[in-house]
Amino acid sequence: MSGREAAAFYTRYADWYDRIASDTPLVGRLRERVVDALDPHRGDVVVEMGCGTGANLGLLRERVGPGGTVIGLDVSTGVLTRARERIDRADWENVHVARADATRPPLRSGAPSRATAGATGVEVRDVDGVLATFLTGMLDDPAGAVDDWCRLVAAGSLESAPAGRVCVAGLARSTRPVGRLLNPLFAAGVRTAAPPSAGGHTRRPPSESAVERLDRRALAAHRRVHDRCPDARTTQLFAGFARITAGSVPANDDAADVDIGTDADGNADADGGRRHGGH
Repeated sequence: MSGREAAAFYTRYADWYDRIASDTPLVGRLRERVVDALDPHRGDVVVEMGCGTGANLGLLRERVGPGGTVIGLDVSTGVLTRARERIDRADWENVHVARADATRPPLRSGAPSRATAGATGVEVRDVDGVLATFLTGMLDDPAGAVDDWCRLVAAGSLESAPAGRVCVAGLARSTRPVGRLLNPLFAAGVRTAAPPSAGGHTRRPPSESAVERLDRRALAAHRRVHDRCPDARTTQLFAGFARITAGSVPANDDAADVDIGTDADGNADADGGRRHGGH
């Protein structure tokens, strides 16, 4: 399905999504771990791709401080309305959101560029970090999106400057013993709640199920972060259903071939470090 249909889906269910994103304790813990993995510093410019209703924006702002900048991008006007309400309530002057496709972000690092957030514009010269949570499983080409995000944080980096960082996080079937027992229940939940595919018409095998598609895309995104970031690490949480992968993008952005492992169903696997070969 089209990106327009995906945007309409999240606009229609924005209130429901906001309650899950903001009020569910387990999701809140995951978001804290995700921001820890990205590890933004004071004064950084951080862009969240697919920011939704803005549940991560406050956590990111705490880390970058008043001298930093947080930009959230999303294709859904409904969730962005709630994100803007969150920003207005908190009176965050250095947090901005804009309607944009995460696979084609309206930002270019290394030269001033403008992201429009309603009537507000923000000039960005260098992007220090990119975060994407619960997004890559909806993208037709998650590896290509990660490539673009890595180039975004690498473009403005100098050899002597700290490397920019990229972090992706999301859900997929578990490869852990306890998690495997719960995989059928997880698959049923994915089949029921899966939104339309973002980023154009879906390219997938005709017999591929919703959970198989999610697994394939998750693996591709996590693997590509490992390919692009020599220090990339993947952490599994919640019986292995949640995965967080983050790493630093070198200024020259030389890719390295790294396999973080799969099981027979094509699931990504890592347990806190880089994995070579299967498991």
